[in-house]
Amino acid sequence: RIDTRAHVLSAEETITYTNNSPDALPFLWLQLDQNLYRKDSRGYAMSGGRRIDPAQSTSGYEIEAVSVDRGGRAAAAPFVVTDTRMRVDLPAAVKPSGGQVKLRIRYHYTVPGLFGGRTAWNANKSGDIYDIAQWYPRLAVYDDQRGWDTLPYLANEFYLEYGAFDYAVTVPADMIVAGSGALTNPQEVLTPAQRARFERARTSDKTVLIRTPEEVAATPAPGGATKTWRFHMDNTRDVAFTASRAFVWDAARINLPDGKTAMAQSVYPPESVGENAWSRSTEYMKDAVERFSKRWYPYPWPNAINVAGPATGMEYPGIVFDGITDKAKTLFF
Repeated sequence: RIDTRAHVLSAEETITYTNNSPDALPFLWLQLDQNLYRKDSRGYAMSGGRRIDPAQSTSGYEIEAVSVDRGGRAAAAPFVVTDTRMRVDLPAAVKPSGGQVKLRIRYHYTVPGLFGGRTAWNANKSGDIYDIAQWYPRLAVYDDQRGWDTLPYLANEFYLEYGAFDYAVTVPADMIVAGSGALTNPQEVLTPAQRARFERARTSDKTVLIRTPEEVAATPAPGGATKTWRFHMDNTRDVAFTASRAFVWDAARINLPDGKTAMAQSVYPPESVGENAWSRSTEYMKDAVERFSKRWYPYPWPNAINVAGPATGMEYPGIVFDGITDKAKTLFF
């Protein structure tokens, strides 16, 4: 859930972890990437003075509760946070070669502003835009080289486990959410006209507008009402999403090898509209994914989404964050 007045994300997560290693695991390590923005983090110190302004920091993750399922009941689990990592001690070791544990975490954090870089929010004349990534405590990798990978996060690339993700995002009712994976409840969050356009885009090689600039301007204030957008994604190492009332939204079909299809989608504020700008983003996305799928490997996910927002120039599975002012060759690149 995003509190758009305080710019705070609050969440609960459940992680079902399967231990495929030959070792019993008496504890788990997790990554807490939002702690990068704490003034006492290694990443803050490594920033070369970019974040010397105290206003360009947050308190990182505020972990409210950690528990482990024991016989169908939740048992509080002791944990230790050190920099961008958290160790959770288990009441019983996870058995090797297929043993499972279910971990529950409740937490919140302040979404960083533009200083966030890869994840951020920023004001827009049509409505604030949130690019949300590295937004949940994530299982570290346990591998056959070093055991647990406990390297601190320094705003470098990501080494993560693969899995299946279900996630739900609750926001004010006037906001559009686009995220990694497939939207599973369009009937609950889209208008009948938007649903019809969305379905038409699934079979269209031409870009179909799902939410027009005129509809952005005419969308009423939510008056306290909210909507919950639900997504599912298989075989991915991560999920990210974006949310804003400012978004124009369009989409088209991606044609993949062996008769399979996916959807190219773009969300962007009205000022990004233009035939030399974001109105061609979905066309560019469709072309790139089709060419790469034919040359190298078929695109594995249901959607490929491009976002015009504050976190310019970052890629996550199924979604990329680009710049609001990108045009022509820069946008295609």
